[in-house]
Amino acid sequence: MLKRPVLAMLAMVLAAALTSACGQGGTSESGKDGVFTYAVGDEPETFNPALQDGHTDPVTELVFRGLTGHDANNKVVPALAESWQVADDGRSYTFKLREGVTWHDGKPFTSDDVEFTIETVRDAGADAPLSRNFTMVKEVATPDAHTVRLELDEPFTPMLGALSMGMLPKHVLDGKEITDAEFGRHPIGTGPFEITTYEHGQYAELAGFGEYYEGAPGLKKIVVKYVPDDSARLIQLNSGEVDGAHVRPKQAEQVKGHRLEVYPTADYRAISFNMKKPVFADKRVRTAMNHAIDRKAIVDSVVMGYGTAAKGPLDTSEYAAAEGFTFDAAKVASLMQDAGYARNGDGLWAKDGETVSFELTTFAEDSLRVAILNVAATQLKKQGFDVKPNPRSSDWVRKHWGDLDAAVVGWGTPYDPDSSAYGVFHTDEALANGGSNLGTYSNEEADKALDKGRSTLDPAGRKTAYTDFQNALQDDPPFAWIAYLKTINAVPENLTGPQQRTLGHHGYGFFWNAQTWRYA
Repeated sequence: MLKRPVLAMLAMVLAAALTSACGQGGTSESGKDGVFTYAVGDEPETFNPALQDGHTDPVTELVFRGLTGHDANNKVVPALAESWQVADDGRSYTFKLREGVTWHDGKPFTSDDVEFTIETVRDAGADAPLSRNFTMVKEVATPDAHTVRLELDEPFTPMLGALSMGMLPKHVLDGKEITDAEFGRHPIGTGPFEITTYEHGQYAELAGFGEYYEGAPGLKKIVVKYVPDDSARLIQLNSGEVDGAHVRPKQAEQVKGHRLEVYPTADYRAISFNMKKPVFADKRVRTAMNHAIDRKAIVDSVVMGYGTAAKGPLDTSEYAAAEGFTFDAAKVASLMQDAGYARNGDGLWAKDGETVSFELTTFAEDSLRVAILNVAATQLKKQGFDVKPNPRSSDWVRKHWGDLDAAVVGWGTPYDPDSSAYGVFHTDEALANGGSNLGTYSNEEADKALDKGRSTLDPAGRKTAYTDFQNALQDDPPFAWIAYLKTINAVPENLTGPQQRTLGHHGYGFFWNAQTWRYA
């Protein structure tokens, strides 16, 4: 017999599924007439690509295109720019734009749009996280409608990758703030699909753009449904309400009648420490906690084998060089004793009567993060750390990043290492400055290495810089690294086109070639 709390939980899940089923979402045509309805848990705050820090959600990915793009190997390839030249000193870039490209409203895409995008994002400062990629641009010249030349104050080696960010329409945004809410909800792009309907908290409906520069997409329509609850998402998938869905590792064997697309990602999970909290001031304590975590056990029991143990932030990059940490109780004891701690009567490390006490939180709606949190907290407790696990709503967490003690976080892009590392770990990118360094980590050696990595043209010099960066994090860890994830998407058996590549945070990037998808 099911106990009452279990029955209540099932009722909530079914209610959520039924509520969604009764809501809108364009599902009457699902799986028919070229319509693909896809359920995902995460809904972005905006579809404006300039306001997304390296993690482009499915809708934004379908609506926008940048001057460059990435191929199946995540190498930079032409997109809105058909070709380019880079000066030997890395301070000048000249792009030749495709001719005949139009925005979704029929207006022509020209060099004026490129100039507007780069200057607007550059000047937005804290309003646009990606402004850090354009602060070195001193001039944008547009000698004609299809030529753009960038002049830089100093070399910025990741520039070609940075310009994969979606271009913005000058004729729509000129005179408005880059944070314009209406554009963020109903943007106009040059991508293969255009938004026709968006209902916050429910779904976005996108129609194939017949004038797309690579040709009309194979699918007539894509509907992205927002279903935060993992169980409700699986129910909708197996009941046929949606055609495809992002599913968790523990759900993979429960998927019925669909093909699983399992891709590697650069998306890692780790415990981020808030460096403003005195309890984390001593790097020996943070190093000890890295040795207190049994990553293999988490990968085997929580990630269900859909992942690997994490060593650092660039494990999937060609620049990977992190030594990583092994589970080692003896090292935990040695480091804590060296830091002046001793076990108290409760078996907890304490100094001057104070334990290593902190709350560990994460997004309560994300069952995988919660499971990782609970197992990691149990492992840390066994090694003497006074951890208080407490998942909270994602809305609450996002409003209190600066106040949290520690959180299970995720990050990672499969592109240039600068996109995975600079915004998260550089001192200048601290949360108070509008950056994505949520834990306010600051390490002079890491900063120097990150600065060198983005300004050095020589590949060997960049390799050295990012090795130095990873060594700095190994010596003074901002995170307790846990695992890299594979991402699992269920799709109809007769859907052709999805092509594997290493994806980003949240498994974003799954729709990178959606213009080629179609039903067999």
